[in-house]
Amino acid sequence: MQVEGHKNSSMPAKGWAGFLRKSALALACLLLASSVICWVAANWEYASILQKLAGGQLALAVLVAAAWLLGNRPDIGKNRNFSVSAHFAGLAALALGALLALIGQIYQTGADAWTLFLWWLVLLLPWLLVVRTVFLGLLCAALLNLGVASYLDAMGGWAMFGASAIWLEAGVLLALANAAMVFAWERCIRHLDDTWRIGPRVLACAAAGWLLIAALACLDSETGPVLVVVPGLMACALLYKIYTGRWTDLAMASLLAVTALLLVAILLFPWIESEAALLAVIVVLLALTGLFLHRLRGLMPVRASNHEAAEREGPWFIVLFRLAAMGMTALLMIAFLVLVLELDMEQLWISGLLAGSGGLLIRRAVPGRYTDELGLALAAAGLIMTGIGVYAMDDFSPFARAWILLALGGLLYRWSGNTALRFLTAFIVLAMASLLTWPESSRYDLLNVSGSGRVWAYFPAYLRLWWLAVAAILAVAVGSRRRDPDFWSPLAWALVCLTQLIAWLAPAPALQGVAAAWLQAPGLVILWLACAALPVLALGALLWRARHTPDSVRLGAPIALAVASLGWMGAPGVSMALLWLILGYALTQRALLVFGVLALLAYLGRFYYQLDSTLLHKSLVLGLTGTWLLGSWYVLGRLTGPHPAPESPAQASSGGFSPRIRALGLMAGLVAALGLANTEIYRNEQILTRGQRVVLALAPVDPRSLMQGDYMDLRYDVAGQVPQVLDKASPAVARAIEAQRGGYLLLEPDRGGVHRLAAVLADPDLQESGSLVPRGPAGGEPATAAAILAFRLRHDAALIGTNAWFFPEGQAQRYAGARFGEFRVDRHGTGRLLRLLDEQLRPLP
Repeated sequence: MQVEGHKNSSMPAKGWAGFLRKSALALACLLLASSVICWVAANWEYASILQKLAGGQLALAVLVAAAWLLGNRPDIGKNRNFSVSAHFAGLAALALGALLALIGQIYQTGADAWTLFLWWLVLLLPWLLVVRTVFLGLLCAALLNLGVASYLDAMGGWAMFGASAIWLEAGVLLALANAAMVFAWERCIRHLDDTWRIGPRVLACAAAGWLLIAALACLDSETGPVLVVVPGLMACALLYKIYTGRWTDLAMASLLAVTALLLVAILLFPWIESEAALLAVIVVLLALTGLFLHRLRGLMPVRASNHEAAEREGPWFIVLFRLAAMGMTALLMIAFLVLVLELDMEQLWISGLLAGSGGLLIRRAVPGRYTDELGLALAAAGLIMTGIGVYAMDDFSPFARAWILLALGGLLYRWSGNTALRFLTAFIVLAMASLLTWPESSRYDLLNVSGSGRVWAYFPAYLRLWWLAVAAILAVAVGSRRRDPDFWSPLAWALVCLTQLIAWLAPAPALQGVAAAWLQAPGLVILWLACAALPVLALGALLWRARHTPDSVRLGAPIALAVASLGWMGAPGVSMALLWLILGYALTQRALLVFGVLALLAYLGRFYYQLDSTLLHKSLVLGLTGTWLLGSWYVLGRLTGPHPAPESPAQASSGGFSPRIRALGLMAGLVAALGLANTEIYRNEQILTRGQRVVLALAPVDPRSLMQGDYMDLRYDVAGQVPQVLDKASPAVARAIEAQRGGYLLLEPDRGGVHRLAAVLADPDLQESGSLVPRGPAGGEPATAAAILAFRLRHDAALIGTNAWFFPEGQAQRYAGARFGEFRVDRHGTGRLLRLLDEQLRPLP
């Protein structure tokens, strides 16, 4: 959690114009894309199929054309990841996935998710080869991970380790795949302009995560996790040597150390059968933590004498390693103390105080590599136990308990002398104090408040949000002076994380509800404005000190941000994320910049699911603010002078392809995407037009879905009958269906026209029943025709066609009366859900 970047200046004197232009363009693209998603979801039913499909393909073509035409215009700096073309290429990649999902949802294909992910990946490869940006590379890597994992989950694995070890197979395979992608990325990192080494670190985290999943999946096996842990530890040792030698990256070395520590913990977990064994595991983990920290610190370059105190705890990745190791060991210590001392809730705070005091005494009385880790883990365990015990006290008022926690936390923070422990202390104490001082009348409404009639319940969240944000700004600003970064940095990060967490949870009411809110709680409207104004005030104050920045930028940028902030006044997560971006750039803290980006992405995903405003309102707010920022980006570019010159041929040869090759790659990807999309459209239209009518009974429920607002989870009666019918089928048919993970249903209509299950088939051409009636001509629908419908076996359950019906937001009541689903089925058993029917088999009104 140390400051990283240009450490000789608290604020960059130049470069504000470039940073603001990059931020405005990226944020505008992100908001406009989110606006389109909300708009499509809100207007889903009011557009025809032709309008939906044509609009999606037209948007994709326009984005690809823009990326092609602007390919030789870097526009913002020399890094292609920040060019206008890169932003349009990224939007085109997202639009491609949306188009593929759109086709599946319009025609209710019910295809497995892995087909979408892998087709999306294949179609993106030409663009990745010619555009070569970090975003496209990580998107392809994510699609590969999702596709392979969902394939193995759907197919029940490949039986390499047995039928019950699906996640073991997925973990091993994807750990190897991500490790291979790390190596490939390292070889191509210069061509991707990945100066921050984002790709290798993200992929290494994915590889480590899958390796840990594989190790956990082995816990129930006969051999235990040793078959995964031992090779995993060997791989960690090899990569550690590489990343401390050939490709020096101490963040990667710290990640490998964390992975190795967790692997050892998983290996030792089956041996914990008594208190003595648990204590032995704790000792082993403490010893490894001390050893790893000693090695990591030994790799740090020698600092100047005036910075030795500031760098005592090490950079952020070493602090994160210590935080993870300390947290894991502290939880094991709590389990040990509770088992040995048989503690109850009333005694927990007393034992916590003793453990925390003992940990601090050990650190001060017996200094050493391993005793230091013992003291920290014991102090962390005491902190958690004390916090839980004080929070559970019923004899004191909530405010009294909050003051007790703050007092004890302040003492531990002052005397701990460790960055990781200080961060944990500040975060836990401030979080519990915020919960304790929350009004009883609205303490549990944070996730359930909606509607203008209860806006008073919003007040506690926004009040704490504003105070914590102001405190975070002060802590970050004071800590940036580097007089005592080990003291201020943990507090600043705890406040930043807690502020963003509350912003993520806080309700986001519609702007049209401001008038009603003013009548009920005027202070709430003032708080909304105060939270939205924080990034504006911070930007204005920082630009006022940037004397080398043009006056037009110093005055215009805060005004532009203030106008945009009015749009997301009720969406505090956006304002807070922008605040961290501004502070991170001004104080040259790269970690804070990255946190701001991740916080913004997480909040926009959360914003879609909040029910306090409609999707149409969200689309309007996001679209208007995105358009305003796009215009601000253009005006700012005009004010700051001409664009940088295009890349020279030498630069193009080293960092990118020639314009002709780039255009060919983009067009090839577009043609392949549109060709696949239209082929699938034609195939589905043929089924809907010429297929046989099949009616199945269903039972819907109503959860929430991305892209289409709401949907009904469809369950078919015949699907539930498949296991029983399959048990009665011949052994050859049962084995064939099990091997191919699916088969065909022989459906016969009853007198009412509803199809019932008659038998299951492994091959539609080898009918086991003579009840099939030949199909009529195209367009004909014999009233008594039997039909064959394909099904898939997933986790011992039969899936028929689609399992969801999407409908616009707010129309759940209309579809609540659905009792049957009407399919169209072709000769090969491929079915497409056409519409839902009521109890009288009539289309829903």
